[in-house]
Amino acid sequence: MMQRVLVIGGIWLIGCGSQAPAPQLPAASTGGSPAPTDSKPEPTLEPAVTAPPEAAAESKPVADSKPVAESKPAAPSIHDVCFAMCDKLKSKCAKSSFEACQVNCGKYDPPADGCEDVVRSALTCARDAADLVCANVAPESCAKSFRRIAACAAGHPLTDAAPTTAALPPGFSVYENAQQGVSAPMPDGVVPGEGTTIATVKHADGAVYSIRKLPRPEGKLNEKVFLKIAMNLFGRCTDKMKMQGMVDKPGRTSINYTMKCPDGSEEQGLFWATSNALFNASAKGQPGKLGPTEAFLYGFDVK
Repeated sequence: MMQRVLVIGGIWLIGCGSQAPAPQLPAASTGGSPAPTDSKPEPTLEPAVTAPPEAAAESKPVADSKPVAESKPAAPSIHDVCFAMCDKLKSKCAKSSFEACQVNCGKYDPPADGCEDVVRSALTCARDAADLVCANVAPESCAKSFRRIAACAAGHPLTDAAPTTAALPPGFSVYENAQQGVSAPMPDGVVPGEGTTIATVKHADGAVYSIRKLPRPEGKLNEKVFLKIAMNLFGRCTDKMKMQGMVDKPGRTSINYTMKCPDGSEEQGLFWATSNALFNASAKGQPGKLGPTEAFLYGFDVK
């Protein structure tokens, strides 16, 4: 009886235990002999190990902390800025004013060498100015910006405002004529002029600085009127004359100019009209020998 129990228990253990893998059958061969089996043990697969989140985070490559240099967008062309300024006139001005504005853009494009940013800045100021008017003149709020164009084209340092006495160039002082209401930084040694010339002086470089007082033309002043005045005053020198930076406001209309004469001399100047007179400030001399004209012209004033 005991043997029967043991036999039954053994059968139960064998039935419930894990089954041994079935033996592999040898591959069939052309001969009658069984093919030899590979005696190499089966490779053991290691269980996959999952790294904790902290470790996974540490294993990620660290991104370069240096900022990526972004390319700056190209600045708009002077042509585009100028035409955008003219577009502001469409809704409030006559068609002729709009067309004249576009034609006038040819004065600024192409700019003088090295003056592209100065010209673009002045035109951008005019494009965005609240006091942009239909007349072909620079807004009063942008007058300084347009005067910088003339200074840059002449190769002079750019200034944002009229120089104070302490900042005058060496050998300059402020000339004042209370009777005419005129003042301007000029080279030392100013003397009264003759005829229409109020004052004159020769700079150390040889250029002659002068202030004239002329009758004011009747009617509205514009670039064409100033050009006609210049032709009467300077003759053939106006063949290569450029006018820019016109300012028109109550009590004052002014415009800057540059020109080259047939004898090779150059002149930089300013017309300044009040309600009853026209003043002309000018510096004339050999190329590159005009002295610091920006102090003279930008500091010129009529009370």
